[in-house]
Amino acid sequence: MKILVVDDVQEYLDSLSRVLASEYQVVKATNLKEAKGKMDHTIKLALVDIRLSEEDMANRDGILFLGWLKENYPKVPVVVMSAYRDFDAATDALNLGAKRFLKKPINLRELKDTINDLAT
Repeated sequence: MKILVVDDVQEYLDSLSRVLASEYQVVKATNLKEAKGKMDHTIKLALVDIRLSEEDMANRDGILFLGWLKENYPKVPVVVMSAYRDFDAATDALNLGAKRFLKKPINLRELKDTINDLAT
């Protein structure tokens, strides 16, 4: 299964990708534009950070990407994640159709269980 992982923190993105690469094909993106450019019909799940700019505390590009995905790839399940206690953003993500919200740091067993649940 091919998964798109979107996170602006390169170290976190690389770490998640390494863990997931043992079981899944991983495509990585660090921002909204790159994520849109890498999305295609072969991707079966998206794991998206809500805030795609650590410098901008109001950034919610992950929510924008989720909305774009739901318009263009409505069958692709989306799992959103965040290290911040932004309950409004989490609520918005779930209302827009995200299947799950995971708090960083991600519990890897929970992440893999979530992916496997959504892939069936």
